[in-house]
Amino acid sequence: MERNTPVFRPDTCAEYMKAPCGRLLVRIVLKDLQQEKQFATLKQYQPSLKQLLQEGCTVPKTTIYINPKFNKS
Repeated sequence: MERNTPVFRPDTCAEYMKAPCGRLLVRIVLKDLQQEKQFATLKQYQPSLKQLLQEGCTVPKTTIYINPKFNKS
């Protein structure tokens, strides 16, 4: 809210638009700032369904580190 008080900056909300809970938070902040119509301009930062499926359906690489100095006592 502090960064958007004098002038609305859409780039400050971009990271919040990636998750449903973040979008809800953005709506609440815009309502507090009386700029609810700005949510339409923020839709461009919301990832598409295709992007969400690509990110969510990939298996992350797992790396296992075994500490050679580990003492099991």
